[in-house]
Amino acid sequence: MEEQLSPVAVTHLLQHTLRSLCTSDASQWVYAVFWRILPRNYPPPKWDLPGVAYDRTRGNRRNWILAWEDGFCNFAATTSAAACGQEGAGAAAAAYADCEAAAAAAQEAKQGLGLGLQPELFFKMSHDIYNYGEGLIGKVAADHSHKWIFKEPPEQEISLISSWSNPADSQPRTWEAQFQSGIQTIALIAVREGVVQLGSMKKVAEDLSYVVTLRRKFGYLESIPGSRSSGGRGGVPHRPGGNSVAQHNHQCGGKRTYAGAME
Repeated sequence: MEEQLSPVAVTHLLQHTLRSLCTSDASQWVYAVFWRILPRNYPPPKWDLPGVAYDRTRGNRRNWILAWEDGFCNFAATTSAAACGQEGAGAAAAAYADCEAAAAAAQEAKQGLGLGLQPELFFKMSHDIYNYGEGLIGKVAADHSHKWIFKEPPEQEISLISSWSNPADSQPRTWEAQFQSGIQTIALIAVREGVVQLGSMKKVAEDLSYVVTLRRKFGYLESIPGSRSSGGRGGVPHRPGGNSVAQHNHQCGGKRTYAGAME
């Protein structure tokens, strides 16, 4: 009989994977979040058997949601990148004696903006839940696609009318604050059991080879005996307020109180 990993070991592997996406030498990402697809109601529908991966082709899309499973953020990298951006903006304003730019920079400093992605803002995402097939994250999951979103989208992208221009596909509420904090690019990449969300302080070009590599990495992770997709955890959701997330938040520089908070 094939030996299964414990839930703690599986969680550690997921945390290590998310961390590696942000801390490898060539990485341009400062945070990574895994949104897992889960049944909306528990117990799961009768057409899903215990110990078997969920079949989302059956039933209505409204039977499914996406919830935070885990996340990692390199807060030091976001702070240093934001500081470099502020220095550059300040030098430009001084060189051109731009009073409006100087006033705007002072206002941002007063409001705490441009100081990098703060733990409070990052872990606030852990309270969000998205409908499968709706909005940006839900649509990427249902279509098994990927999507790059920029703080300042290219002109050609603004002029194009596509399925993504639907008002129902508006950005999640936390994204505007992330862009104000210095995030320039947010990428969404669907994997078998959910969606990986990545954030960068730089403008990162869409890279199909990276999408393939990331999907292979998560495909291996999801195939490990004991992972939820292999049926080893019985389909029990990993809730944002769980101990493993609280521990991980502490490791990432956040405060434990955010992990268990409820809106």
